[in-house]
Amino acid sequence: MTASERKKHTENILSNQGLPVFDNLPPLEEENEISLRTPQEIAERILILSYLNCMAFDPDLRNNITDFLKGEGLWEKISPQEKLFFEKSELNEDDITIIAWRAESIWLLLWAINKADQLIFSNKEVNFNAIFEHLPPFMNNTEDFITSATLRPTSEILDQADLLFRINWAFYQSQTNNLNVIELNQGIVFERYFAINWVINLRSNWDE
Repeated sequence: MTASERKKHTENILSNQGLPVFDNLPPLEEENEISLRTPQEIAERILILSYLNCMAFDPDLRNNITDFLKGEGLWEKISPQEKLFFEKSELNEDDITIIAWRAESIWLLLWAINKADQLIFSNKEVNFNAIFEHLPPFMNNTEDFITSATLRPTSEILDQADLLFRINWAFYQSQTNNLNVIELNQGIVFERYFAINWVINLRSNWDE
């Protein structure tokens, strides 16, 4: 499927769901122009985000989790913002909110490496316990999880990227033009859009 064909396909999905279509939005890149993250990079990012969530909701685990990430070779791969979170003496409410929303990014990333089968749109936020069902036991060796990760086909990932791009733009337009046409959860859509742009290398760094 070409980028233009993918754009048209996505627009048909949006139209059938009663969501707005903005034909002036460009197609995404062609498949042969995209360089995806490796499945191992994505698996490592999932683990970092998951353990950051654990630390945020149980600060007493901070030192143990930090030592665990260092022992697994993951500490040097955390982002600058994540390092600040780990090193803060106390997280504020905004910090915890940012970290908690990353659960939606984690689910997208699990799907991208075939660790989660479904990626459906819902107004219901992902249950964090459901995420840990797809991860190694808590603070156990992560090598098998990382090395066994495999990427979904590029076409599937780009289909999802194109869909998220256009739905995210529809949310933006609904706010700036006082439209009330979208029943999806904007936070979920944004976090998935944030994550998949990293997967397809539209963002060079996680924090950007």
